[in-house]
Amino acid sequence: MKRSCTFSFHRLIAMICVFNCYSSHAFAQKSFDCSKLLKQNIEAGNQQALDNITMHADCFGLDSVDLRIYGQGPVLGTMLVARATKSNKKITYGDIMKDINAAKRDTGYASMRNLITAQMTLEQRRFTPDNWDSSLKYLQVVGIPDSDVEAFHKYALEKQQHHWTYRQLVVGYQMKNDAEIPVKQ
Repeated sequence: MKRSCTFSFHRLIAMICVFNCYSSHAFAQKSFDCSKLLKQNIEAGNQQALDNITMHADCFGLDSVDLRIYGQGPVLGTMLVARATKSNKKITYGDIMKDINAAKRDTGYASMRNLITAQMTLEQRRFTPDNWDSSLKYLQVVGIPDSDVEAFHKYALEKQQHHWTYRQLVVGYQMKNDAEIPVKQ
């Protein structure tokens, strides 16, 4: 005996479309007003300031590399202290944005950015013999000595089966070298 299906394919598609429209409307985030944030005062020693900068990095013109540089407590604290010693007026997020932009124009910014980019790349990239040549430039940026390149490459090849990132390999290599140094008594 055949059973007829009273639920049609077209009805299913229509229900999915209605659900999608409702879901996307219900979960849509309201656009954030950066101008309001930039006018807000910052209270010294407040974790919220760091959280706001991190959460709304686009308001400050910060990408993931810039966040590694300027989205840290000690860096933000230094900016706040420097700002506070210049004047007694309240400090706004806009003031911090100006300080960040000024710091980005500094001559040391490009080299710091290159270093952070290299670190971030090596944290994510897993070693393979095929990517060694392209990864070597990042290793050199983070400071692997030329005298260690060959030994580090050999170590990486030995650990290849672990599928480690370059960061894990660097840490393991340093630990291995530290363990081999005789302790002076």
